[in-house]
Amino acid sequence: MADLEAVLADVSYLMAMEKSKSTPAARASKKIILPDPSVRSVMHKYLEKIGEVTFDKIFTQRLGFLTFRDFCENICDESVPQLKFYEEIKRYEKLETVEERRQAAREIYDNFIMKELLSHTHNYSKESVNHVQKYLMRNEVPVTLFQPYIDEIYNHLRGDIFRKYIESEKYTRFCQWKNLELNIQLTMNDFSVHRIIGRGGFGEVYGCRKADTGKMYAMKCLDKKRIKMKQGETLALNERVMLSLVSTGEDCPFIVCMTYAFQTPDKLCFILDLMNGGDLHYHLSQHGVFTEQEMRFYASEVILGLEHMHRRFVVYRDLKPANILLDEHGHVRISDLGLACDFSKKKPHASVGTHGYMAPEVLSKGTAYDSSADWFSLGCMLYKLLKGHSPFRQHKTKDKHEIDRMTLTMNVELPDSFSNELRNLLEGLLHRDVDKRLGCRGNGADEVKEHPFFKGIDWQLVYLQKYPPTLIPPRGEVNAADAFDIGSFDEEDTKGIKLTDSDQELYKHFPVVISDRWQQEISETVFDAINAETDKIEMKKRAKLKNKFEDNEKESDCILHGYIKKLGGPFSTAWQTRYAKLYPNRLELHSDNNSSRPELIFMDQIEAICSDYVQVKGEQSIVLKMKPTESRIVLTNPDDIGLREWLQSLKSTYKDSLEMLSNIAKKATKIYGTTENSSRLQQQQQQPHSGSMITLLTQSTTSTTTTTTTMTNNHSQQHHINSTVSDHSIMNNESISGSNNVHHSQNLQQNQHCHQQQQPHHHHHHYHGSIGSSAVITNITSNNHQNQHTNSLATSSQSDHSTTTTTAASFSIFDSNNTQTTTTTTASSTATTLSIGLNNQNVYNQQQQELNQKSPSSSNIEQTSSITATTISQQQNSPHSNPPPPQLPPSSSTQID
Repeated sequence: MADLEAVLADVSYLMAMEKSKSTPAARASKKIILPDPSVRSVMHKYLEKIGEVTFDKIFTQRLGFLTFRDFCENICDESVPQLKFYEEIKRYEKLETVEERRQAAREIYDNFIMKELLSHTHNYSKESVNHVQKYLMRNEVPVTLFQPYIDEIYNHLRGDIFRKYIESEKYTRFCQWKNLELNIQLTMNDFSVHRIIGRGGFGEVYGCRKADTGKMYAMKCLDKKRIKMKQGETLALNERVMLSLVSTGEDCPFIVCMTYAFQTPDKLCFILDLMNGGDLHYHLSQHGVFTEQEMRFYASEVILGLEHMHRRFVVYRDLKPANILLDEHGHVRISDLGLACDFSKKKPHASVGTHGYMAPEVLSKGTAYDSSADWFSLGCMLYKLLKGHSPFRQHKTKDKHEIDRMTLTMNVELPDSFSNELRNLLEGLLHRDVDKRLGCRGNGADEVKEHPFFKGIDWQLVYLQKYPPTLIPPRGEVNAADAFDIGSFDEEDTKGIKLTDSDQELYKHFPVVISDRWQQEISETVFDAINAETDKIEMKKRAKLKNKFEDNEKESDCILHGYIKKLGGPFSTAWQTRYAKLYPNRLELHSDNNSSRPELIFMDQIEAICSDYVQVKGEQSIVLKMKPTESRIVLTNPDDIGLREWLQSLKSTYKDSLEMLSNIAKKATKIYGTTENSSRLQQQQQQPHSGSMITLLTQSTTSTTTTTTTMTNNHSQQHHINSTVSDHSIMNNESISGSNNVHHSQNLQQNQHCHQQQQPHHHHHHYHGSIGSSAVITNITSNNHQNQHTNSLATSSQSDHSTTTTTAASFSIFDSNNTQTTTTTTASSTATTLSIGLNNQNVYNQQQQELNQKSPSSSNIEQTSSITATTISQQQNSPHSNPPPPQLPPSSSTQID
């Protein structure tokens, strides 16, 4: 039965291997769903903040390059031949042999340089042309032959073309992929785990397949309890750091690199390159010792792996055949960086490694060392590949102390069967004196690569893995020990070990995603398929639903927009998805139903915004405390980046709003007077009267402005209008615009010189617009007319025309016949009252008589009124005329503070 289970495990593993090589549709068992395009707003703000919205940053990322190329080929309104030129140069740089580069260089020169020179369309400097011609005339083709052209291509692409790309939908797609990358939170459910392929000191290694791309990986799982039992927390965390160092940036084909790291409550998991060809220790036991020529192949690839580590100031410290793994083609990689160490700031001095491979300076307690230890271990490993045992483990002794003693004191005796070059190589690598050891004399790996033993090797071909491997693992086999032979750990060993909160706290920064490797995985598997599916989905959405963020709003002062969740519903128990738009003075929450009006949250309604996240219903949330009640608004977002940007933007917008309201209050108080004047005016308002009164009230706690005008005349005609203008009421009629260009200081100064006139007319007119701020001021001016002012009465003579100028705010006013309109808006400030009132009807009649005596005749007055009304009507009907000014009734006492 156990044999049957082992066979089934092998079959499942091999089937997964074959499936990973098929088409993208067959690879993935789990679909990748890109976030909504509205995530562009949040991501652009985030990427700008960390300095990632530049040509060089985006173009050098794999997905950034692919979306930029797509833009240049399919969307850009101008041709971009430089991109094709760039791709041909990159293809040339990856060629293996000199002959191939020579042929490609000639083709590039003929098709992209000479052809343009003959047609006078070559837009590159003469220096670049001369540089290429100089090498080609010498028949030399270095890898950097076209580097001057690459620099000029970069300079061209990072100009207007990149600016247009940032404004295009292709940059939106890049933001969608980048948001997906930054929010990856892996679990065991994201992988299909297959048979065990190895075991270490803290856990096992399994073959696995990533569910959303179908790519095969090796999953190294470390048991947290076993780590605690052996006090290996430092080693486990150190391996995660070292793997990040060697896996980031330029990839190395000779190191088992990491793409992901994540944790579960009881495991630490590394997702590594899968090497299904076995290790050199396994093949040494199966194949027997290797010849010098066979050993040279493995040595050359291991040297490049060590060079990659040492350039990043990492010393490996555990080089041995068991840690050299083969891929399915037979090329090797260095694995298991658990003992690796960063020596960039401080050299290590710990005695760690495998006995028989440790250098003398590593065995000497308290002696600091660096990469020198790896070159000694390389000599020991090469000796074992040739002889089957370590040079310091004579007669296969297992006494560790004896092995260490021989390492510190014994001179290695090399067999006569070794060639002179090999003997010289091993003597140089196994030298006990660090300063005389090969690789430690100042030039590092170059000293080893230039040794006569490696004469004739093209190291560029080694890097490109073009030399035929010594041993090709059998296809269709696991090339590892039987699953039951590998075995598993005894759970009884860790039965008494308990993981505490402090233990889990050690691993809070353990998860990681290596960006370059994830983007490479996506581009090689499902990138095109996911883009095509997403394009179809978004096209259907646009056909059904109106775009949440219209194009004409992109130039507005909207700070941030996108989907967010709000706690609502009955008893505020359900998360409701809303499309949020943040403006300098308000937050709009739109539902998916386009017909419903958005919920408005004004900055002056907010009491405070919690400075950090608050846990609400199991979600990290943003809490807005409202006033005057103790209610609150709770917002959250499953996107960590988005939630962080919303919190920061809300806090900064709220702070700016408070500062703006405070400044406006100071300006309004300076212009309209102090609270004493306000009190005196309020007392005058409390006197009984039957005339008309206009009250202008401004206060910092509300954005509502109410204007009430009541008017009577000698003909017993009642004219009454009650207009309430507010951000809230306007929203019930029209959508509030995102444009809030309010020039407070200028409007307040103009308002001081404003002359308000009374001119009766009987016309219907309509002002239509929108308010974008809670602080607005209306200025009323008159042209080509004369004003007569007295302490008791304000009258106006005939005027050619009148205009009303409204800055930063306009609103609807409806007049019917026999109705006179007065418009007033306010600036948010301390309480200031402007009162213009009539004491009683008798005073009004007396003033009318005095006015008639000053006029030539009553018929002239009527004629004047008629002319004025006709003029206003003509201006209203004209598309180029300004609307008529609002009028004030005659007053017996006019006082403005």
